Amino acid sequence: RWSMKQPTFDVAAEWQRILSRLMELECAVDQNNDIMPVSIPFSDEAMSRLFEWQHKLSDICDCEPNETLVGIYCKLQIYAIRFCLIIQMARWACNDAGKDMIDLISVERAISLAEYFKESAVKVQTILKELSLTAQQLAIVSALPQEFETGGGIAVAMENGMAERTFMEFLKNNLGKLFQKSSHGKYIKL
Repeated sequence: RWSMKQPTFDVAAEWQRILSRLMELECAVDQNNDIMPVSIPFSDEAMSRLFEWQHKLSDICDCEPNETLVGIYCKLQIYAIRFCLIIQMARWACNDAGKDMIDLISVERAISLAEYFKESAVKVQTILKELSLTAQQLAIVSALPQEFETGGGIAVAMENGMAERTFMEFLKNNLGKLFQKSSHGKYIKL
């Protein structure tokens, strides 16, 4: 729950300290002054957990008929490794971990983040499948501003060849899916 309780420390100063610590990391350079990469290995248990997660995700990919989701899942496997590094270094900057090895805590957090994006992708694909928008409907949804009034929506629809009555029906049928009514005659795109 949100709270009106104020932190006991200067949040902006702490954030500045964390970012400064990351940005002040010394980078080794070669004779051409190009930054030389540094490898940060995974601990054995962290690597085992990451492999376990990746294997389960690969099993899901093998059975998934939606090629878009398969593509997203494959990208998430790469993103998860990046998340591990970002989380480990953020934890180091907060004095919560070392920076010489990616540990199990960072891997678990990276997996949680990847799973969040995976679940979001499934929700989006489910909605898109349910909606199966026509090219005209998709053009109208894309052209509508984030917040619009009925009259503005009708104007956008008519510019895209959709009659007023058809647009009003489209709007009504997609409340809670594509649109949310914010007040009388006013809508927000979801």
